[in-house]
Amino acid sequence: MTGSELETFATEVNGGDPIGSTLLFQLINLARALVEQRRPWVILRKTDTSKTVTQSSISAWQTAIDLSGITDLSRFYETEENAPIKLFDGNNRIEEYRQRPFEQRLFYKDVPNTFVYDEANKLLYLNGIVTLSGTLYIDYVRDPGDITDDDNSTWVFPSWSHSLLGFYAVAIHKGGIDFDSINQTMSPVNRAEATTILQALIAWDADKQLAAVRNSDYAHPPISHHRAGAINIDG
Repeated sequence: MTGSELETFATEVNGGDPIGSTLLFQLINLARALVEQRRPWVILRKTDTSKTVTQSSISAWQTAIDLSGITDLSRFYETEENAPIKLFDGNNRIEEYRQRPFEQRLFYKDVPNTFVYDEANKLLYLNGIVTLSGTLYIDYVRDPGDITDDDNSTWVFPSWSHSLLGFYAVAIHKGGIDFDSINQTMSPVNRAEATTILQALIAWDADKQLAAVRNSDYAHPPISHHRAGAINIDG
């Protein structure tokens, strides 16, 4: 749905009683943020390759790398298997960097393969000696931005899930802002509809995440079985 279509949907869910546009889209974007912050959705993952660094002979801990140009950066995407930053020389050398607390940067300034991030000023610092020149591959979860009340604005998630924002916004409105005995009954119903759609969205995302790793623990072709000691996720 576009922003305007979502506004119409929310009005109909609200029994035809319109909610002020400013308030409605505040509630819709609250619902959007609550969904997006639940997990590192595949659809929100991005990799930035706009930054390069050069090899250094001393620790680079005081060399700031400005990330303010990555305007949709919400948080770095890091897992046990994935370092959020890789330094790639364009051939076959890759150095991985993992995040450490910015307030403890002095303790990590000479520790290689680590970085700190000054959130307030959007500045990245690599710690230790930079052993090669190349491009930074920065994996992150993006913030796609607010939904607005026009035909050019939409949510990046699949269209079948958009109604959950309307249900959730109306549930908040009925349960707290426009509270009465009828809305007291309807608010949990609207919230339950939103929850049902959210659960389907989580299952959709889980399938995408599993598809990306399903074959990663197999031996190289033509052998098609798992290596010894591997975890069989299909088991």
